[in-house]
Amino acid sequence: MKRYFFTIDFLLPDSDPELLAGRSISVLHGFLIRRGLNGIGVSFPLWSQDSIGQAIGFTSTDAESLCSLCSQPYFESMSLNGFFNLSEVAPVPDGLGEVRFVRNQGIAKCFVGEQRRRLARAKRRAEARGEVFDPKRLSFERELEHFHRAVMYSQSKEQRFILHVQKEQAKEGAFSFEFNHYGLATKEQQRGTVPELRSVITQSLRENNK
Repeated sequence: MKRYFFTIDFLLPDSDPELLAGRSISVLHGFLIRRGLNGIGVSFPLWSQDSIGQAIGFTSTDAESLCSLCSQPYFESMSLNGFFNLSEVAPVPDGLGEVRFVRNQGIAKCFVGEQRRRLARAKRRAEARGEVFDPKRLSFERELEHFHRAVMYSQSKEQRFILHVQKEQAKEGAFSFEFNHYGLATKEQQRGTVPELRSVITQSLRENNK
């Protein structure tokens, strides 16, 4: 099945890619919810060990939906003001590798704020059962695989939250179009894959810098 994509380069060298990635994903999230859609995957073509990268990509079998997403007011405004460079919606080139960007909600449980909430919750449950609460019985130790963050904002809850994202290699030719409403795969149910767009976007950046 033919897939299509477009990419967004974050043009300012001192921009915060985690924040811009989060805002871009928020646009996608609202777009999918309003239209009752699914099947658009998010990629980070310039992902590295140090950064989520100064770019984001969107992939789907539905070129028309991608064109509508690309023309959302936030993207157009950021482009007009010189903060974003939006590519055209184009077919995914042949021969690209396949990757998966996964939202891992378990990572949040390893951080101090979440640990504090888990302790308080466990204490309430123990007291409700009439038991003596022993915090030593809770284990927080976990070895984390490499991840990056996308900073989101929930309008309904009026608070910031974090998407913890990990990158996985996928089997060649093993396409899947099952994503959550953030355009990401999950650890178990939604195992959507996207093409590895690094070579496509680096070529585009070289051409734009000529």
